[in-house]
Amino acid sequence: MVKYLIRLFLMLKARLKSPFTYVWILLMWLLLTLVNESLIPSEQPSEVLILNEAGEYGSRIMNILENREDSVSAYVYTETDDEGYLRDMVRKGRVECGFIFPKDMEERVREGDTRDMVTMVTSNFSLKSAAVRETVFAAMFRIIYADMVESAEEDIFEDPSEVKDYIRDKYEYLVGSDEVFGLVYETVDIPEGESNEMFADRSDPIRGTAAVLLFILSLYSAGSFFGESGRFYRALKRNERMLSMFLYELSSVAVPAVSAFILIRYFDAGSVSFFRDLYCFVLLLLFCCIWSVVFIRLFRRIETYLPAVSVLLFVSFVLCPVYFDPAKYLAVLGIVSRILPPSFYLYLL
Repeated sequence: MVKYLIRLFLMLKARLKSPFTYVWILLMWLLLTLVNESLIPSEQPSEVLILNEAGEYGSRIMNILENREDSVSAYVYTETDDEGYLRDMVRKGRVECGFIFPKDMEERVREGDTRDMVTMVTSNFSLKSAAVRETVFAAMFRIIYADMVESAEEDIFEDPSEVKDYIRDKYEYLVGSDEVFGLVYETVDIPEGESNEMFADRSDPIRGTAAVLLFILSLYSAGSFFGESGRFYRALKRNERMLSMFLYELSSVAVPAVSAFILIRYFDAGSVSFFRDLYCFVLLLLFCCIWSVVFIRLFRRIETYLPAVSVLLFVSFVLCPVYFDPAKYLAVLGIVSRILPPSFYLYLL
């Protein structure tokens, strides 16, 4: 046992002296920082920022948006008082889009000057901005037409209050019902005993990118077995050879892994508890090392091994829930992809 610990220590010492280790750490820092600054929107409820400079009039619109039944699962509306923050969050893809209600909004509505009144801020990341726009405009029209009914000229009706109440009640009924469009809703419930956990989105861009990079690093490091190092390992007995190869792989990913874990906790510490995150991350490293030790045995030349590693890089990003979860569209992929360390790690979380 002492022999293997000494061997691991010497391997780690050699890795710390290798420039390749620090190049990989730098690459990981750059990529994770880029991913953190430009997160791809997930299928969670989309956040919409609203800068309300219209005061009470804008609050009436916000009240309708926040109390819509469909907005509970589709959109989350959040007020902000910083236009620069709103534009920055939209630019980074952190929110779906943003709206700016001007100070003179109520006056312009009364004058009928609603053209180019509200500013909508969107970006290329936005996938649902058109639907959000229609939702916000629908809320605006409810306020506008309700005010029109309220301010109707009394002298055009024989009994103004009775007619206005009738129009208002009819308007509220039509807005809150499906009578105009004749829609029939059918809700399909999940059978008893079945969990909707399989429909949960397991994608995690920060942790997924780090896991794929560590997985590929372990595979590339294993390529050294085809060189001079391979003679040393081939000279060992079978059990000792496998354990020594495992320790070599562990030493190759250990230092970049520490750096990656620090970045993960720095960028996204709130979604997973520290000890669970650490436990799953250690299992990821062990699985990566075992995977590379087994995978390298399938090849005899590095000319065929390196292209296979490159293919695995793309396969990992496609099959593993890094930016999206393919298991949501084809459930069997969630089972098959678990043989890859990044997918195993993300589903374990």
